[in-house]
Amino acid sequence: MRRERAAQQPQLHQTANLTRNTEDIMAVDIFIKIGDIKGESHDKGHKDEIDVLNWSWGMSQSGNMHMGSGGGSGKVNIQDLSITKYIDKSSPNLMAHCSSGKHIDKVKLTVRKAGGESQVEYLIINLEEVIISSLSTGGSGSDDRLTEHVTLNFAKVTVDYQPQKADGTKEGGPIKYGWNIRSNVKI
Repeated sequence: MRRERAAQQPQLHQTANLTRNTEDIMAVDIFIKIGDIKGESHDKGHKDEIDVLNWSWGMSQSGNMHMGSGGGSGKVNIQDLSITKYIDKSSPNLMAHCSSGKHIDKVKLTVRKAGGESQVEYLIINLEEVIISSLSTGGSGSDDRLTEHVTLNFAKVTVDYQPQKADGTKEGGPIKYGWNIRSNVKI
C-alpha cells in the first residue's frame, strides 16, 4: 500500500503541473524616479533611477451604505505609496529628505513586463508634492543584500494604465486616473 501511494503522488504532482497556466506567471521590472535623487539602475530607459523590488498603494472610501437610509460617501483616504528596494546610493539622500521633510516636486513609478522584445510600460504612477513619510532599513545574515522600505506621501496622483494584447503589444491608448488629494477633486 505504501508503494502504491508513493507511485500515485508523483502522478498527482505532474497532473498539477500540467494544469498550471504559465501565462499567469509574469515577471515585471519596476523603477522609481524620486526627484533628482539618483539610484543605481543601469537599464537604458531608466538609467540612474531606483530599482524597486516591490511596491503597494491603495485607497479607501468611508461610505455609509450600512446605516439606515445611508448612501453617501466621504472624502477618499489615499494611502502613502510604499516601495521596497535594495540599499543603494539613493539611501542617504532619501534619509536626508525624510529627516528634513523636504518636498520633492515629482516622483514617477514605472512598471513593465520583464524581458521580451516589446517591453511595454503598462503602469505609470506620477506623484506631485511628495515627502518621504517613512524609511526603515533591515536585513539578516542570510540576505545577499540589505533592503529598505520607503513610503511616500503626496498631494496629487495620476495613473496611466496601458492595456496590452496577448502578444504584449499595446492595445489602444492608456486608461487614466488623476486625483488632487488636497482639494479632493478629479484631475
